Amino acid sequence: MTGAAGRLVARIGRRGAALLFFTLLDTVYCVGLLTAPRPLAPFYVWMAEIMPLVVWAACWGAVGVVCLLYAFRVYDTPAFMVAVALKVGWGLLSLFGWLSGQVDRGYVSAVIWLGFAAFVHLIAGGIPAAPPRPARRRWIWIRS
Repeated sequence: MTGAAGRLVARIGRRGAALLFFTLLDTVYCVGLLTAPRPLAPFYVWMAEIMPLVVWAACWGAVGVVCLLYAFRVYDTPAFMVAVALKVGWGLLSLFGWLSGQVDRGYVSAVIWLGFAAFVHLIAGGIPAAPPRPARRRWIWIRS
């Protein structure tokens, strides 16, 4: 690719492409929560007892927007952090629901979302805590 499209693809890179994928995934899950058929599946009933599904949908949608905004930036760590956090939270709640006997087959959702969280973490390369700082200048004192 040449021209503007080539520069855009080069700017996005592997990490930006992953964030665009997470934008799609999180946005679709947001819409899925907002349009869940009634009566709700037992898992969604249980999750709605923890927090209303509209609020869950807002969380998924917000993470999707953050991933979209950071897909085009060099410093994209915040997007990877929120993407991992949401998926870990959802996965752990699924696991807890299954272990407590509240959610039948919650382990399936737990494996999927915790697996996605691990995938996000791997794509991010370990999610660095902060952007690299410029090297400190060392002063060398020469004695005469």
